[in-house]
Formats: sequence, C-alpha cells, structure tokens
Amino acid sequence: IQANAKSGGTLLIPCFSLEKTQVLLSEMDELFEDEKLFNIPVFLDSPLAIKVTEVYRRYAHALNPDARKRMESGDDIFSFKNLRLTMDARASSEITRTQSPKIIIAGSGMSAGGRILDHELRYLGDPNNTILFIGYQAIGGLGRQIQEGVKHIRINNEDVSAKARIETITGYSSHMD
Repeated sequence: IQANAKSGGTLLIPCFSLEKTQVLLSEMDELFEDEKLFNIPVFLDSPLAIKVTEVYRRYAHALNPDARKRMESGDDIFSFKNLRLTMDARASSEITRTQSPKIIIAGSGMSAGGRILDHELRYLGDPNNTILFIGYQAIGGLGRQIQEGVKHIRINNEDVSAKARIETITGYSSHMD
C-alpha cells in the first residue's frame, strides 16, 4: 500500500466476496487508523461483497474473539474513513474520476469475471499501478497469467500490455498449494 501510494498509482486487489474481503477490510481498518500513512481513498467495488459484509456485521456475535472485542468497543472493523462502497455500475465507472493514489478492491478474486476486469483493463497498462493478488490463482486463468508476468493478455476481447507491478500475498489463500 505504501509503495503504491508513493508511486501515485492505483492499487487493484482482486478479491473473493465471501470471507477474503471481510478479512482484508478488517486488517485495512487497523492500518488506516493512522491517517498520516494511509490517507487515500479505498473503493470496495463489489455489490456481493458489500452485501456479505452486512451479514458479517449482523452476526458480529459469531466472529472470533478478537474481532468481536473490536466490534463491541465501537470499532466497525469492516469500515474506515476513506472506504467508499460502489453498489451500482455507474458508481463503479466513476471511480476513474478519483485521482490516484487510490485502492480498488473488486471481484472476482481470480480475475475470472466481475468488475475487476474493467479495472484491470483500465489500469494494468500503467507501470505506476500495482495489482495485488491475495488469493489462489487457477492455472490457465487470467489472474494466473497476470501473476506470472504475461506481458500481453486479453481482457473482455481487448489486448492489454501488462506494465503494472504485480505483487502476491499468499497468506490470505485458503489453498494448501
């Protein structure tokens, strides 16, 4: 997040709507409490993830003890000052109007569909931008191609030169391999 902010780019995080997004938001909530370090807009651009997060809030009593304690102290662990939720397609397309640096979290986690494809199409060609994979990428899939550094890929029947930085954090993946 810091490296991307310094480059002035957009950080894309393809994310699964169920569990991974909520874990990521909870950890970002802790990071973004220090506004001097992380005073940049974060877009959660996934209607399904937004709805699932509401279910997590509704059943906060069933969260693990640490998360429950934070929630009981008044900290909405799934939200922070600069988080913006984009439910509809129009709001999603308007994300481009927000100057970088910014962060976009969108589904699908393997770049196999969803709104992340539009963002990858728009931002993957800029070396100031970063795509951060936090989940398993299936062999042969678009996410895996990007992750492995394929320089020329097709997204929605358009050719894209992948020039953005590619990063991976494997600790979020539920796959043993």
